[in-house]
Amino acid sequence: MTDTPAEELEDIDDDLEDVSEEVEAIVDHIQEGDEGRLRMAIKYGADDHETVYVRDDVADQFSEAELEERVETLVMKGLGDPAHEGALFDFGNLDATVRWYDAVVVAHFPVGEWSGLVFTFDRETESLDALVDQFF
Repeated sequence: MTDTPAEELEDIDDDLEDVSEEVEAIVDHIQEGDEGRLRMAIKYGADDHETVYVRDDVADQFSEAELEERVETLVMKGLGDPAHEGALFDFGNLDATVRWYDAVVVAHFPVGEWSGLVFTFDRETESLDALVDQFF
């Protein structure tokens, strides 16, 4: 039997509740060890998201609307990577994706099928290893 849409949303909310405190602890840990390389931390589920952290200079660089558009784009990228790929079934579940841009690294960690976490860093970051250690 499959969940109703309301039950699915509850499951997503539960997934995110389980990681909320962990995300804040991860943000604190990264900030202590990587000299301000963390740019943003976002948690998302279905049609909702929360920006957990935005570094001051990143927030100052964009208007509120521009920053929200950027966050929504990052969330959509995460939702666009399904946890299970039909042709890649033998690989197992997708645990993370990392995108390397010229100046920024974006790391997505799915929590559930429709929920996850996004962290963005300056390209010079050394925090990816610590972040991966938190999740695996």
